[in-house]
Amino acid sequence: MAKIVICSDKEDDVKVMISALRHEEHQVIFCDTTSSDYNENYLSTFDLIMDHRNSNEAKKGNPIKKSLDKGIPVLAGSPIYAGSGQGAAVRSLGISKDITYDISDMHRIINNADVISGNYHGNFPVYDRKIYGFRWCIYYIYHDSITSANMTPLLIRNFYAGSDRLTVLCATFRKGDLNLYGEPFAADCAYLGLPFNIALTNEGMNIFNDVIFWLLNKTYIPAKVKDQDGTLLPSHEVYLYSRKSGDLIAKHTSDEHGEVVFRVRNKFNYFAVAFYKNGGVKNAVAIDNILA
Repeated sequence: MAKIVICSDKEDDVKVMISALRHEEHQVIFCDTTSSDYNENYLSTFDLIMDHRNSNEAKKGNPIKKSLDKGIPVLAGSPIYAGSGQGAAVRSLGISKDITYDISDMHRIINNADVISGNYHGNFPVYDRKIYGFRWCIYYIYHDSITSANMTPLLIRNFYAGSDRLTVLCATFRKGDLNLYGEPFAADCAYLGLPFNIALTNEGMNIFNDVIFWLLNKTYIPAKVKDQDGTLLPSHEVYLYSRKSGDLIAKHTSDEHGEVVFRVRNKFNYFAVAFYKNGGVKNAVAIDNILA
């Protein structure tokens, strides 16, 4: 169970999601972004910060961004305003300043990474159009130069004719990756443009819960990078992969002592590969079966 705060201009815009997360046994508090509670000192007391339809982040001095800088993970949600996303965490965190919306409801998983635990085949809806019709919009960011290049896109809008870039509904960003402004993220964060005021399908809610679990459950495993003779190798790139899918999870650089720290998720299996940087004089080194 986690202590979660959801920040929005209006409680009615997030009531359904608050109820759904409480059903998952989380302690969930609503924070009115127009109130005096919307400040970094209050927000940084929570395990996880979310926002949805928030127009006050910049006006209030970016309290969500300041809380992220203290190490609090953030799940940035749909802004009120499309386009630049002004006033919402998606903009202040440096995730994206190019947000669009649509009523399209068919999506697909393109990258399980170590976030998505279920198996998804083909396209699926994230809310029931038979119940809610076409009144509810999904907010997307793009995988392009107006979004942080370090994103790991997980859930995208179904491909359509004429599209020349990924239209992303859900993506993760790791601590240390660079945001849109060239600054490192101080903690793990994610973007998820789902509506918070209607019930999601099982697929939509499962993905939501997987992202929350990924943000909150961190296991760190230290390792040493050595060559075949046992010599420690500083400043060498190390690639961490999912053993199940082969997906690249993260890229690390060993420190001056030849050490790295992998951030892994429980019940997932990984392997890591380090390549000798000086022209391939020595063989690559691999570590298999990395488990939390």
